[in-house]
Amino acid sequence: MNQLKMGCLLGLALTGQVSAAEEGSEKLWSGKGQLGFSMASGNADSENLNGALELKRESESWVSEWKLEAYYASADDEVTTDRYVFSGKTGYKWNEKNYFFYGSRYENDNFSGYDYTMSARIGWGHKFFETEESRLLTELALGYKTQALDIDRSEENGAVLVGQMDYMRQLTETTQFEDVLLVEAGDDNTFIQNDLGFVFKVNSSLAVKLNYQYRHNTDPPAGKESTDELVSANLVYDF
Repeated sequence: MNQLKMGCLLGLALTGQVSAAEEGSEKLWSGKGQLGFSMASGNADSENLNGALELKRESESWVSEWKLEAYYASADDEVTTDRYVFSGKTGYKWNEKNYFFYGSRYENDNFSGYDYTMSARIGWGHKFFETEESRLLTELALGYKTQALDIDRSEENGAVLVGQMDYMRQLTETTQFEDVLLVEAGDDNTFIQNDLGFVFKVNSSLAVKLNYQYRHNTDPPAGKESTDELVSANLVYDF
């Protein structure tokens, strides 16, 4: 576990160093923040909150990305969802469509049966196409994953094959379709997460996003369901 933590920290530090080295160049950072909230009271009390912050930077030679996600829900004063995820990557472009990258991901989910999940990976990314109207990016990597079980804090460690797809298509002037698929395949368990959504532009910076998230573990901890689903409506701000 210590080696993996050091690897994740090294990757995050490398991203910061790359960014600092390019401070004198044209500002290339972009990002988005999104927030969804609902509350009900009366015969049943419930609260649901989810948010995300994403930062990206791309220059002639480097690509960097950071993302923080948080999910919380309660019903009748009992917490039913409490999860946050932090991920980051930095990559070196050897041409306009291909890059090598290092990435890491940390997840804490109080209802998954795992105390935490941490992974680090090295791989290759490819841009099939990327314009304002459409995008298809893929990544393939080899990594190492650690999952600590809630029941006794024992750790499951092993190599994983990681694949990711990021697809976007502009459907109308104000509507776009997005789909992000992540697969981490190992000997003990395969984790799949798919985020599918429709984004409705209000203006150049503000949008409303309807999102469906599907999460699946082929071999979840004892007593836990293999599949989680989440439907949300979020306000999105691009900057």
